[in-house]
Amino acid sequence: MKKVELLSPAGGFEELVAAIKAGADSVYVGAKEFSARAYAKNFSEDELRKAIDFCHERAKKIYLAINTLVYNDEMHKALKLVEFAYKEGIDAVIVQDLGLLFIILKEFPGMPVHASTQMTVHNLAQVKFLEDLGVKRVILSRELSLDEIKNIRQQSSIELEVFVHGALCISYSGQCLFSSIVFKRSGNRGQCAQVCRLYYKLFDKEKKEIDEGYLLSPKDICLLGNIDKLIRAGIDSFKIEGRLKDKYYVYTVTSIYRKYIDMYYEKGKIDIDITDKQKLLLVFNRGNYSTGYLENADIDEIIFKSAPNNTGLFIGNFYFENEKLFLQTSYNLSNGDVISFRNSNFEEILLEINNNIIKKDDKKFEVKVDFERKKRLKEFSQGQVFIVKSKEHEIRIEKDLKMEKKFRKVDFKVWLEKEKRIKAIALCDGFEIEEEGEVAQQAKEKEVTIQTVISSFSKLGGTIFEMGNFDAYIESGCFVKVSELNRLRKLLIEKLSQKIISFYKRNLKQDVEISRYLGDGRVRSFNRSHRFSFMVDSLWQLEKLKKWCEARNLSNYEIYVPYNVIFDLSLEDNMVVYLDRITHDEDLNRVEVERIKEKGIKKVLVRNLGQYEIFKHHFEIYFDFSLNTTNSASFKFLELLGGKRICLSVELSKTRIIEIYKNAQESEVEVIVFGRIPLMVNRLKFFEKGEYLQDRNGELLKLIKTQSGKNEILNPAFLYINDKDVPADVLRFDFTGLNKKEMEKALEGYFDNKEIGLKITKGYYLP
Repeated sequence: MKKVELLSPAGGFEELVAAIKAGADSVYVGAKEFSARAYAKNFSEDELRKAIDFCHERAKKIYLAINTLVYNDEMHKALKLVEFAYKEGIDAVIVQDLGLLFIILKEFPGMPVHASTQMTVHNLAQVKFLEDLGVKRVILSRELSLDEIKNIRQQSSIELEVFVHGALCISYSGQCLFSSIVFKRSGNRGQCAQVCRLYYKLFDKEKKEIDEGYLLSPKDICLLGNIDKLIRAGIDSFKIEGRLKDKYYVYTVTSIYRKYIDMYYEKGKIDIDITDKQKLLLVFNRGNYSTGYLENADIDEIIFKSAPNNTGLFIGNFYFENEKLFLQTSYNLSNGDVISFRNSNFEEILLEINNNIIKKDDKKFEVKVDFERKKRLKEFSQGQVFIVKSKEHEIRIEKDLKMEKKFRKVDFKVWLEKEKRIKAIALCDGFEIEEEGEVAQQAKEKEVTIQTVISSFSKLGGTIFEMGNFDAYIESGCFVKVSELNRLRKLLIEKLSQKIISFYKRNLKQDVEISRYLGDGRVRSFNRSHRFSFMVDSLWQLEKLKKWCEARNLSNYEIYVPYNVIFDLSLEDNMVVYLDRITHDEDLNRVEVERIKEKGIKKVLVRNLGQYEIFKHHFEIYFDFSLNTTNSASFKFLELLGGKRICLSVELSKTRIIEIYKNAQESEVEVIVFGRIPLMVNRLKFFEKGEYLQDRNGELLKLIKTQSGKNEILNPAFLYINDKDVPADVLRFDFTGLNKKEMEKALEGYFDNKEIGLKITKGYYLP
C-alpha cells in the first residue's frame, strides 16, 4: 500500500533540515522571487541547489513554489528560475499563473507540475481539466468538505494534496484582493499584509453595531484527528502550512504528524496522546484549533475573534494577593520561557522568565514583574496564563537535530584475493558503485578476517547511510591494511552519494522561445472605439440599465446576467449568463445547461476552469478576471481554449494592460473600469449576521450574498477609470452590490461627463 506523503514547509535551510530530520517525506520551498511567501527567508540559487541535493541524497523530495502571478517583463526571469530548478533536479514546481503553467507543460518535458491552492481548485470539473492538461497534482482549496474531497478522489486519478495543519485563509486562495487593494501588497504576488487579522466591527443594514473583534481571523487548522479519514479518502499528500515559521514549529508539527501517520498504517487506527496535542498548541495556534471546512463548520467554529496572534498553551491563572502577583499552575516553567497574561478580553502582556519566579508550592509561583507590567496587570485584576515559548522544548529539539540520522541502507560486496587488487561494490536503492583498492598481500603473520572487513565497512558515522547486507569472499592467507579498507569504504560512500545526487539532474535540449508565448512581434494598433459590458446582480438592476441605455440610444454593449434570474425574464441577444466565481460541485450540479440553451443564451462568462469544462461545448466563452490574467502567456492560453473575450486582472497598471493588448490576436480584451472590487470571497455566511464591516479607519465594507450563498466583501471605494484611452476592446461596469443612486452616478459620470460624486480609486491602473 502506498503511504500518504507528509509534506512540510521550509522557509529556509534550517527549517528544511528540521523537516527532513523530523520525518517529512517531502518539503516545499520558495526562491527569492515568485514565491507566495515573499517574506520568508527563501532560497538563493546556490541554496536551492544545496537543498535539492540534500533532499535527494536522503531519498526525500523537494518542490519549488513558483506560485505567484507573473507580469510580462518578469516571465523571462521566472522561466530562468524554472530552468535552473529543472536542471538541478527539482521534483516538482508548484504554480499559480496560467501562463507559466502553459509554458512549463510545453517546454519542460518530464517536469511534474502541481497546481497551487492559489489556483482555487475547488470542484471536480476543474480537477479533471487540469488532469487532462498534464498537471500531476492539485492542491485543493481549503474550503472543501470531506465528502467533496471523496467525490473528487473517486472520479479522478490525479494526485490530490490537502492542507492538514497551519494558518487558514478566510478567503478562497487566489481570489483575495484585500491586501492588494488596501495596501498595494498583493496576496497573488506573495506580499499579503494579512488584513484579515485586523480589528473590525459588524453593523446591520441600519448601520447599527452588532459585534466587534477580529471578525475575519480564522483559527489555525489541525486535522491530526482526521488523518485516518483522509487516508481512507485516498489523499496522496498531507501538507503542513508554515514557510514563515521557525525550525521548532516545523520539527514539532512534522514529527507529530509522522508519528500518527505511521501509527495508522501499523494499527489501522490512531490514538492521540494529549501531550502531543499540547505540543502543537505550544508551538503555535490561534484560539485553539479548528478542523476548518472538513466537517462543514460555521463562522463561530472557524473564527477566533478575541485575538489574531499566537495563543500558546494554557497553563493556569494569575491573581494578586497583598500586592503580590501569583501564578497558579502545575507547569514546570524555566528560564527562557515566555508566558502571556490575558484578561477576559484576551488582551495580552508578555513576560520572559529569567530568575523572576519563586516557587511557593507545587502549584503556586510568585512572579516578580516590573512596575509598568504590574500596573497593567492590576487593571487585568485576574485572568489566564499561557506559555507561548518553551525554552526546554527548544533545547530538546536542538538536541534531536544534532543527532545523526540514517536515511538509506547500503549493501557491500568485497573480494580479497592474494596478489590481486581489492574489489568492492556498494549497492543502495538501485544505485551501484564499484571500486578497486591496493593489491592484497600474502599474510606474513596475521591474516585479515571477515570480522575485520565488516568492522571497517560498517563505520558509517557522519553519513546518511547505515549498513545493510554484507557479503565477502576472502582468500585464506590474505593481508590488507585496515587503513586501506577504510579508504575504500569512504571512497565508495562518497561516489555513491554523488551518483545518487547526479541521477536527478536533467538536461534541457533548447532554450525556451519566450516570444511564442508573450507575442510574435505583430503589434496590434489601439482602436479607441470601445464597446461596453455591464454586470448586474438582480432583475431591478437589469431593468434600470436597459431603460437607461434605451434613453441614450446606447447599443454597443452586452449585459452579464446572473444564472439565478435568467429563467424569470425574456432574454435578448446581448445578454451573457454568469455563475459565481466560486462554484462547488453541488453548485455546478444544479446548473441546467440544456435549459440555458433553450432560453436562447449563446454566451457564458466563465469564472473558473470547472465552469469552462461544463460550458465549453455549448456556448461562446468569455473568461472573467477571476482567472487572474496578468500576462500575455495567460491570455494566449485562454485564447487557445476558445475564449472570445478575456477580462484582465484588476491588479494591472495601464502600462501592463497595453503589453497584453498589443499582443492579443483572436480574443477581445476586457478591462473593468467601474465597480466595487470584491476584496475577498469566502464560504462563511457573514451576510446572515450583518451587512457591513467597519475597519479601523471607519470605512464600511459591504457584505453581499452571492447566487450560491457565498459571501463577498466589497471595497468601500469604487474603482473608476474614466480614461477614454483604456487599451481594451470592451470596458466593463460592474454594478454588483450597488443601489439605484450609485448606478446612476456611475453611468452619468462616465457617459455624460458629470462629477461622479462617489469615493473612487484608480486601483492599479495609474501608478
